Amino acid sequence: MFTTASRVRLLRNRAAHHEPLINGVPLTGQVRRGRTQRLSLTDAHNEILHLVDYIDQDIATWLRQTSRVPGLLQTRP
Repeated sequence: MFTTASRVRLLRNRAAHHEPLINGVPLTGQVRRGRTQRLSLTDAHNEILHLVDYIDQDIATWLRQTSRVPGLLQTRP
């Protein structure tokens, strides 16, 4: 079972190692029907906001209002 913090850590590690994220973040050890489950980028962004909300609700509100990520995800090919 993955927690919010562990999902954000997986995303951070993938990004830090310049691994492709376009198809989502692989959830290591989570296999269904022979395939590794993935966290979509939209869900990953929501996990980040959820984690920030634990730390500081004002910053989480600001991020929700100013983040360009949802718009970029909608326009990606």
